[in-house]
Amino acid sequence: MGEDPEQLERQIEATRAKLGQDIDALEEKVNPKKVAARSVESAKEKLAEAKDKVTGKTSGPKDNSLASQGGAPGGNGLGEKAAGLAGTVKEKAQPLVDKATPAAQQVKEKAAIRAGLDPRTADTKQVATTLAGETWATVQEQTRRNPALVGAAAFVLGFLFGR
Repeated sequence: MGEDPEQLERQIEATRAKLGQDIDALEEKVNPKKVAARSVESAKEKLAEAKDKVTGKTSGPKDNSLASQGGAPGGNGLGEKAAGLAGTVKEKAQPLVDKATPAAQQVKEKAAIRAGLDPRTADTKQVATTLAGETWATVQEQTRRNPALVGAAAFVLGFLFGR
């Protein structure tokens, strides 16, 4: 045991600080409000990308040249072709939307029932918020029951991510 007690104390303090950071990072990752906010943001981005693909628009710099709009003298009508393709894509995608909509509604209804809400009146945000809150409450309850396990998990995560 030839180690200096002060050095051991510094190592313990450093480990405690790292463990605190790991727990904070874990809380940031599993906090229902933050998870929901990230999910909403991701869904908005995907929706915007899909909209841009269907309409033929891009979110980058806008090209206002006549050729890009299919209006150049002797041009090949690229703007008209893109509009026609967007219409075709929309027609082809409609059956998928028609199939996905009832499935999404069924998932929402099951989640509402699980959350103890009326599936006829609960909106999707309310269902998601309630389920996320219940999940967070479960995580908090489990950590209260076994703080040593949480500390061990944080230590392992810190070890794995600290490399």
